[in-house]
Amino acid sequence: MTRLYCIIAGLLLGTALPAAAAHKPYAHGATVVSGSQCAIAAAKAGQIASRLYGGKVIGVKQVIARGRTAFRVKLLQPNGRIHSVLIDANSGQPLK
Repeated sequence: MTRLYCIIAGLLLGTALPAAAAHKPYAHGATVVSGSQCAIAAAKAGQIASRLYGGKVIGVKQVIARGRTAFRVKLLQPNGRIHSVLIDANSGQPLK
């Protein structure tokens, strides 16, 4: 019976947590979203950010920032620091 409770609790938490995490605010007033139409792909946003700012892409998330759909790209810099930039999902330009 305990195993059944663990399975049910896991299913309930597994469905509740991703929904809550999808609307978690991030720095710069951005909110993670999914399913929106974008003119550029996440991979292209990573390439743009890496070309403009240098470093290795370690993560890309689609977000709403300043009322626009954008990609938050995390870059690992050669000095070991992580730099986060926003790339507009429609124009491919960095958001200032």
